[in-house]
Amino acid sequence: MPVRLVLATAVVGLAAATALPSLATPGSGHGHAYGFQKESARGCTGDPSVVQTLSYPVAGQTATALYALPAGAPKGVVVFAHGYGHTMHSWAEHIKRTAKDLGVIAVAPNYRGQVDTPGKDGKLPSSRGWQVAEGAEDSIAAVQLFDRACGHKGTNVVYGVSMGGNTSGLVVASKPKDSRGKPLFDYWVAVEPAVNVTETYQGARRLAPVNTFAANATADIEKEMGGTFEDKPSVYLERTVVNRTQDIVASGIKGVAIAHGVVDGLVTHDESRQLQALLRAHGVPVDMYSAVTHSGKSEAGTTIDGYAPVPHDSPFAGHASETSTTHDVGLAGFAALTRILRGTAPTCAEVLYDGTLDQAATTTTGC
Repeated sequence: MPVRLVLATAVVGLAAATALPSLATPGSGHGHAYGFQKESARGCTGDPSVVQTLSYPVAGQTATALYALPAGAPKGVVVFAHGYGHTMHSWAEHIKRTAKDLGVIAVAPNYRGQVDTPGKDGKLPSSRGWQVAEGAEDSIAAVQLFDRACGHKGTNVVYGVSMGGNTSGLVVASKPKDSRGKPLFDYWVAVEPAVNVTETYQGARRLAPVNTFAANATADIEKEMGGTFEDKPSVYLERTVVNRTQDIVASGIKGVAIAHGVVDGLVTHDESRQLQALLRAHGVPVDMYSAVTHSGKSEAGTTIDGYAPVPHDSPFAGHASETSTTHDVGLAGFAALTRILRGTAPTCAEVLYDGTLDQAATTTTGC
Protein backbone atom coordinates (compact mmCIF):
# COMPACT_ATOMS: atom_id res chain seq x y z
CA MET A 1 0.00 0.00 0.00
CA PRO A 2 1.23 3.53 -0.68
CA VAL A 3 2.37 5.47 2.35
CA ARG A 4 0.30 8.62 2.68
CA LEU A 5 1.75 11.93 3.76
CA VAL A 6 -0.72 14.60 4.79
CA LEU A 7 -0.31 18.33 4.53
CA ALA A 8 -0.98 20.67 7.36
CA THR A 9 -4.00 22.95 7.10
CA ALA A 10 -1.74 25.88 6.25
CA VAL A 11 -1.08 24.59 2.74
CA VAL A 12 -4.71 24.17 1.68
CA GLY A 13 -4.42 27.36 -0.35
CA LEU A 14 -1.40 26.02 -2.19
CA ALA A 15 -3.22 22.78 -2.89
CA ALA A 16 -6.09 24.69 -4.41
CA ALA A 17 -3.76 26.51 -6.79
CA THR A 18 -1.53 23.60 -7.78
CA ALA A 19 -2.03 19.92 -8.42
CA LEU A 20 -0.25 18.26 -5.55
CA PRO A 21 2.00 15.23 -6.12
CA SER A 22 1.32 11.69 -5.15
CA LEU A 23 3.48 9.23 -3.29
CA ALA A 24 3.43 5.69 -4.59
CA THR A 25 5.31 2.50 -4.16
CA PRO A 26 7.66 1.65 -7.05
CA GLY A 27 5.90 0.19 -10.04
CA SER A 28 2.40 0.88 -8.77
CA GLY A 29 1.77 3.45 -11.49
CA HIS A 30 -0.35 5.61 -9.23
CA GLY A 31 -0.28 7.27 -5.86
CA HIS A 32 -2.59 8.35 -3.09
CA ALA A 33 -3.55 12.02 -3.15
CA TYR A 34 -2.67 14.09 -0.15
CA GLY A 35 -5.32 14.92 2.39
CA PHE A 36 -5.43 18.33 4.05
CA GLN A 37 -6.24 17.53 7.64
CA LYS A 38 -3.46 17.77 10.18
CA GLU A 39 -2.15 14.43 11.36
CA SER A 40 0.58 13.14 13.63
CA ALA A 41 4.08 12.25 12.48
CA ARG A 42 2.89 8.70 11.86
CA GLY A 43 1.99 9.77 8.33
CA CYS A 44 5.69 10.47 7.69
CA THR A 45 6.92 7.06 8.80
CA GLY A 46 7.13 3.72 7.08
CA ASP A 47 9.31 0.76 6.34
CA PRO A 48 12.81 2.13 5.54
CA SER A 49 13.64 -1.00 3.54
CA VAL A 50 11.01 -0.01 0.97
CA VAL A 51 12.11 2.57 -1.59
CA GLN A 52 9.16 4.45 -3.03
CA THR A 53 8.65 6.71 -6.04
CA LEU A 54 7.63 10.33 -5.78
CA SER A 55 6.23 12.44 -8.62
CA TYR A 56 5.78 16.17 -8.00
CA PRO A 57 5.43 19.42 -9.97
CA VAL A 58 8.37 21.76 -10.53
CA ALA A 59 8.26 24.75 -12.87
CA GLY A 60 5.28 23.39 -14.76
CA GLN A 61 6.89 20.00 -15.30
CA THR A 62 6.87 16.70 -13.43
CA ALA A 63 9.91 15.80 -11.35
CA THR A 64 10.61 12.32 -10.00
CA ALA A 65 12.53 11.02 -7.01
CA LEU A 66 13.05 7.94 -4.89
CA TYR A 67 12.53 8.14 -1.16
CA ALA A 68 12.39 6.05 1.99
CA LEU A 69 10.72 6.85 5.28
CA PRO A 70 12.09 6.06 8.75
CA ALA A 71 10.33 3.69 11.11
CA GLY A 72 9.92 6.38 13.77
CA ALA A 73 9.23 10.11 13.77
CA PRO A 74 11.66 11.68 11.25
CA LYS A 75 14.78 13.32 12.64
CA GLY A 76 15.11 15.41 9.51
CA VAL A 77 15.40 15.09 5.74
CA VAL A 78 18.46 14.19 3.65
CA VAL A 79 18.38 14.86 -0.09
CA PHE A 80 21.04 13.20 -2.26
CA ALA A 81 22.19 14.92 -5.47
CA HIS A 82 23.53 12.36 -7.94
CA GLY A 83 26.60 12.67 -10.15
CA TYR A 84 27.23 12.64 -13.89
CA GLY A 85 26.06 9.50 -15.67
CA HIS A 86 24.00 8.37 -12.69
CA THR A 87 20.29 8.46 -11.82
CA MET A 88 18.24 8.38 -8.66
CA HIS A 89 18.47 4.57 -8.82
CA SER A 90 22.18 4.74 -7.95
CA TRP A 91 21.04 5.91 -4.52
CA ALA A 92 18.40 3.29 -3.73
CA GLU A 93 20.56 1.30 -1.31
CA HIS A 94 22.00 4.44 0.28
CA ILE A 95 18.48 5.80 0.75
CA LYS A 96 17.33 2.68 2.58
CA ARG A 97 20.38 2.59 4.82
CA THR A 98 20.16 6.29 5.64
CA ALA A 99 16.46 6.13 6.54
CA LYS A 100 16.99 3.02 8.66
CA ASP A 101 20.23 3.88 10.45
CA LEU A 102 19.84 7.63 10.87
CA GLY A 103 16.07 7.90 11.24
CA VAL A 104 15.53 10.54 8.56
CA ILE A 105 13.47 10.86 5.42
CA ALA A 106 15.93 10.11 2.59
CA VAL A 107 15.19 11.27 -0.95
CA ALA A 108 17.12 11.29 -4.25
CA PRO A 109 15.70 13.11 -7.28
CA ASN A 110 16.37 12.61 -10.92
CA TYR A 111 17.05 15.89 -12.70
CA ARG A 112 14.46 17.16 -15.14
CA GLY A 113 15.90 17.05 -18.66
CA GLN A 114 18.41 14.25 -18.09
CA VAL A 115 18.17 11.42 -20.63
CA ASP A 116 18.11 8.00 -19.00
CA THR A 117 19.21 4.69 -20.47
CA PRO A 118 17.71 1.59 -18.84
CA GLY A 119 20.13 -0.80 -17.22
CA LYS A 120 20.71 -4.23 -18.74
CA ASP A 121 21.81 -7.55 -17.26
CA GLY A 122 21.23 -6.36 -13.71
CA LYS A 123 23.09 -3.07 -14.15
CA LEU A 124 21.69 0.22 -12.92
CA PRO A 125 20.28 2.79 -15.36
CA SER A 126 22.63 5.50 -16.59
CA SER A 127 22.00 9.04 -17.80
CA ARG A 128 23.25 11.86 -19.98
CA GLY A 129 22.93 15.50 -19.01
CA TRP A 130 24.52 18.11 -16.74
CA GLN A 131 21.14 19.33 -15.50
CA VAL A 132 22.42 21.00 -12.35
CA ALA A 133 20.09 24.01 -12.31
CA GLU A 134 17.08 21.74 -12.80
CA GLY A 135 18.47 19.29 -10.23
CA ALA A 136 18.79 22.07 -7.68
CA GLU A 137 15.17 23.10 -8.20
CA ASP A 138 14.02 19.49 -7.99
CA SER A 139 15.96 18.87 -4.79
CA ILE A 140 14.61 21.98 -3.09
CA ALA A 141 11.02 21.22 -4.15
CA ALA A 142 11.22 17.66 -2.83
CA VAL A 143 12.47 18.72 0.60
CA GLN A 144 9.94 21.56 0.80
CA LEU A 145 7.21 19.04 0.02
CA PHE A 146 8.29 16.85 2.94
CA ASP A 147 8.67 19.95 5.11
CA ARG A 148 5.06 20.92 4.45
CA ALA A 149 3.87 17.38 5.10
CA CYS A 150 5.99 16.55 8.11
CA GLY A 151 7.37 19.82 9.47
CA HIS A 152 11.00 20.90 9.77
CA LYS A 153 11.83 18.86 12.83
CA GLY A 154 15.42 17.81 13.34
CA THR A 155 18.21 18.36 10.83
CA ASN A 156 17.99 18.79 7.06
CA VAL A 157 21.07 17.99 4.96
CA VAL A 158 21.79 18.33 1.25
CA TYR A 159 24.38 15.77 0.13
CA GLY A 160 26.02 16.00 -3.29
CA VAL A 161 28.55 13.80 -5.09
CA SER A 162 30.66 14.80 -8.11
CA MET A 163 28.34 16.68 -10.51
CA GLY A 164 25.95 16.56 -7.56
CA GLY A 165 28.39 18.90 -5.84
CA ASN A 166 27.47 21.47 -8.47
CA THR A 167 23.78 20.67 -7.95
CA SER A 168 23.90 20.74 -4.15
CA GLY A 169 25.98 23.91 -4.13
CA LEU A 170 23.33 25.64 -6.22
CA VAL A 171 20.72 24.30 -3.79
CA VAL A 172 22.40 26.08 -0.90
CA ALA A 173 23.17 29.21 -2.93
CA SER A 174 19.46 29.49 -3.77
CA LYS A 175 18.82 30.24 -0.08
CA PRO A 176 15.68 28.07 0.12
CA LYS A 177 13.25 28.45 3.00
CA ASP A 178 11.01 26.05 4.87
CA SER A 179 7.30 26.59 5.52
CA ARG A 180 8.12 28.86 8.48
CA GLY A 181 10.41 31.08 6.44
CA LYS A 182 13.52 29.64 8.08
CA PRO A 183 16.53 28.14 6.21
CA LEU A 184 15.48 24.86 4.63
CA PHE A 185 18.90 23.23 5.06
CA ASP A 186 21.07 23.05 8.14
CA TYR A 187 24.19 21.41 6.65
CA TRP A 188 25.82 20.54 3.34
CA VAL A 189 27.96 17.45 2.65
CA ALA A 190 30.02 17.67 -0.56
CA VAL A 191 31.85 14.57 -1.79
CA GLU A 192 34.43 15.02 -4.58
CA PRO A 193 32.27 17.98 -5.60
CA ALA A 194 32.40 19.77 -8.95
CA VAL A 195 32.03 23.16 -7.30
CA ASN A 196 33.96 24.94 -10.07
CA VAL A 197 32.08 23.79 -13.16
CA THR A 198 33.99 26.29 -15.29
CA GLU A 199 37.24 24.55 -14.39
CA THR A 200 35.69 21.10 -14.82
CA TYR A 201 34.39 22.11 -18.25
CA GLN A 202 37.74 23.46 -19.42
CA GLY A 203 39.47 20.28 -18.27
CA ALA A 204 36.92 18.06 -20.00
CA ARG A 205 37.15 20.10 -23.19
CA ARG A 206 40.93 19.66 -23.34
CA LEU A 207 40.56 15.90 -22.85
CA ALA A 208 37.55 15.49 -25.15
CA PRO A 209 39.48 14.71 -28.38
CA VAL A 210 40.91 11.52 -26.86
CA ASN A 211 38.31 10.55 -24.24
CA THR A 212 34.65 9.77 -24.95
CA PHE A 213 33.51 10.37 -21.37
CA ALA A 214 35.11 13.83 -21.40
CA ALA A 215 33.61 14.56 -24.82
CA ASN A 216 30.13 13.66 -23.55
CA ALA A 217 30.57 15.78 -20.42
CA THR A 218 31.73 18.73 -22.52
CA ALA A 219 28.69 18.48 -24.77
CA ASP A 220 26.30 18.09 -21.85
CA ILE A 221 27.73 21.05 -19.93
CA GLU A 222 27.48 23.20 -23.06
CA LYS A 223 23.85 22.13 -23.49
CA GLU A 224 23.06 23.06 -19.89
CA MET A 225 24.76 26.45 -20.12
CA GLY A 226 23.38 27.29 -23.56
CA GLY A 227 26.71 27.21 -25.39
CA THR A 228 30.46 27.25 -24.86
CA PHE A 229 32.09 29.31 -22.16
CA GLU A 230 32.97 31.88 -24.80
CA ASP A 231 29.29 32.03 -25.83
CA LYS A 232 27.76 32.18 -22.32
CA PRO A 233 30.39 33.25 -19.78
CA SER A 234 27.84 34.80 -17.40
CA VAL A 235 25.84 31.55 -17.20
CA TYR A 236 28.95 29.48 -16.46
CA LEU A 237 30.08 31.91 -13.79
CA GLU A 238 26.63 32.09 -12.17
CA ARG A 239 26.43 28.29 -11.95
CA THR A 240 29.99 27.96 -10.65
CA VAL A 241 29.46 27.31 -6.95
CA VAL A 242 32.71 28.87 -5.72
CA ASN A 243 31.48 32.14 -7.23
CA ARG A 244 28.37 31.98 -5.05
CA THR A 245 30.08 32.21 -1.66
CA GLN A 246 28.08 35.22 -0.53
CA ASP A 247 24.82 33.46 -1.33
CA ILE A 248 25.93 30.30 0.48
CA VAL A 249 26.80 32.31 3.57
CA ALA A 250 23.48 34.15 3.38
CA SER A 251 21.59 30.85 3.11
CA GLY A 252 21.96 30.27 6.85
CA ILE A 253 23.86 27.01 6.40
CA LYS A 254 25.48 26.04 9.70
CA GLY A 255 28.43 24.08 8.34
CA VAL A 256 29.87 22.07 5.46
CA ALA A 257 31.73 18.76 5.30
CA ILE A 258 33.91 17.95 2.25
CA ALA A 259 35.58 14.66 1.26
CA HIS A 260 37.88 14.38 -1.75
CA GLY A 261 40.69 12.21 -3.10
CA VAL A 262 43.91 14.15 -3.64
CA VAL A 263 44.61 12.35 -6.94
CA ASP A 264 41.00 12.42 -8.19
CA GLY A 265 40.98 11.90 -11.95
CA LEU A 266 37.54 13.37 -12.69
CA VAL A 267 37.07 16.36 -10.38
CA THR A 268 40.36 17.85 -9.27
CA HIS A 269 41.02 18.16 -5.56
CA ASP A 270 41.76 21.87 -5.87
CA GLU A 271 38.05 22.59 -6.44
CA SER A 272 37.31 21.47 -2.88
CA ARG A 273 40.21 23.51 -1.59
CA GLN A 274 38.78 26.59 -3.30
CA LEU A 275 35.42 26.03 -1.63
CA GLN A 276 36.97 25.35 1.76
CA ALA A 277 39.09 28.52 1.70
CA LEU A 278 36.27 30.78 0.52
CA LEU A 279 33.71 29.53 3.02
CA ARG A 280 36.09 29.58 5.96
CA ALA A 281 37.08 33.15 5.07
CA HIS A 282 33.42 34.06 5.53
CA GLY A 283 33.09 32.26 8.84
CA VAL A 284 31.35 29.06 7.69
CA PRO A 285 32.74 25.98 9.52
CA VAL A 286 34.13 23.50 6.99
CA ASP A 287 35.52 20.04 7.76
CA MET A 288 37.89 18.77 5.05
CA TYR A 289 38.82 15.11 4.51
CA SER A 290 41.54 14.42 1.92
CA ALA A 291 42.59 10.88 1.00
CA VAL A 292 46.02 10.44 -0.57
CA THR A 293 46.25 6.66 -0.98
CA HIS A 294 43.47 4.12 -0.64
CA SER A 295 43.19 1.39 1.97
CA GLY A 296 43.23 -2.33 1.29
CA LYS A 297 39.47 -2.42 1.70
CA SER A 298 38.92 0.27 -0.92
CA GLU A 299 39.17 0.42 -4.70
CA ALA A 300 41.24 3.22 -6.23
CA GLY A 301 38.43 4.76 -8.26
CA THR A 302 39.32 7.11 -11.12
CA THR A 303 42.77 8.58 -10.56
CA ILE A 304 44.97 10.99 -12.49
CA ASP A 305 47.65 8.35 -12.98
CA GLY A 306 44.95 6.02 -14.33
CA TYR A 307 45.15 7.87 -17.64
CA ALA A 308 48.72 6.67 -18.12
CA PRO A 309 49.02 4.22 -21.05
CA VAL A 310 50.78 1.64 -18.87
CA PRO A 311 48.32 -0.68 -17.04
CA HIS A 312 48.82 -0.66 -13.28
CA ASP A 313 46.97 -0.80 -9.99
CA SER A 314 46.93 2.73 -8.65
CA PRO A 315 47.78 3.13 -4.97
CA PHE A 316 45.94 6.46 -4.87
CA ALA A 317 42.46 7.33 -3.70
CA GLY A 318 40.68 8.74 -6.72
CA HIS A 319 37.11 9.50 -7.69
CA ALA A 320 34.65 7.15 -5.99
CA SER A 321 31.65 5.70 -7.75
CA GLU A 322 28.58 6.89 -5.90
CA THR A 323 27.20 3.36 -5.87
CA SER A 324 30.25 2.10 -3.96
CA THR A 325 30.01 1.01 -0.34
CA THR A 326 33.76 0.45 0.04
CA HIS A 327 35.60 3.48 -1.40
CA ASP A 328 37.42 5.50 1.27
CA VAL A 329 36.21 8.87 -0.01
CA GLY A 330 32.60 7.77 -0.31
CA LEU A 331 32.70 6.26 3.17
CA ALA A 332 34.15 9.50 4.54
CA GLY A 333 31.16 11.37 3.16
CA PHE A 334 28.69 9.02 4.83
CA ALA A 335 30.69 9.21 8.07
CA ALA A 336 30.40 13.00 7.96
CA LEU A 337 26.65 12.72 7.40
CA THR A 338 26.35 10.36 10.36
CA ARG A 339 28.28 12.72 12.64
CA ILE A 340 26.10 15.66 11.66
CA LEU A 341 22.83 13.81 12.16
CA ARG A 342 24.02 12.51 15.52
CA GLY A 343 24.76 16.01 16.74
CA THR A 344 28.41 16.72 15.89
CA ALA A 345 28.63 19.80 13.70
CA PRO A 346 31.67 20.64 11.52
CA THR A 347 34.50 22.19 13.56
CA CYS A 348 36.97 23.17 10.79
CA ALA A 349 38.78 19.85 11.13
CA GLU A 350 41.45 18.97 8.57
CA VAL A 351 41.92 15.23 7.96
CA LEU A 352 44.68 13.80 5.74
CA TYR A 353 44.25 10.08 5.20
CA ASP A 354 47.00 7.63 4.19
CA GLY A 355 45.30 4.42 3.16
CA THR A 356 48.47 2.38 2.81
CA LEU A 357 49.06 2.85 6.54
CA ASP A 358 45.37 3.17 7.36
CA GLN A 359 46.22 6.29 9.34
CA ALA A 360 44.62 9.71 9.46
CA ALA A 361 46.33 12.89 10.62
CA THR A 362 43.70 15.22 12.05
CA THR A 363 44.10 18.86 12.99
CA THR A 364 41.51 21.44 14.00
CA THR A 365 42.55 24.95 13.12
CA GLY A 366 39.47 26.62 14.56
CA CYS A 367 36.79 28.44 12.61
